[in-house]
Amino acid sequence: MDSTTLRETVRTIVGEMSPLGNRAAHPADRLVEDLGYDSLAVIELSIRIEQDFALRLTPTESATTPDVKTVADIETFVAERMPAEAVEEAGLR
Repeated sequence: MDSTTLRETVRTIVGEMSPLGNRAAHPADRLVEDLGYDSLAVIELSIRIEQDFALRLTPTESATTPDVKTVADIETFVAERMPAEAVEEAGLR
């Protein structure tokens, strides 16, 4: 998966799952203020992102996860944690 596809996929997922209804999500959109996410919706989004991108966070990683406030933050988070072979293939590191 290349960087553009990864970012588009993240935006699609975030937009589809927005509590305000299916909408286009943009990198600068804030999850809470712009897209209507609450704590439960963020947990649901996290699970979907983990499943769709085959991410597995250890309890230590989960406890030290930085604040994710925007769609761009999620894009970066996913790119940094994708399996090594996918990252190399995509040229993300």
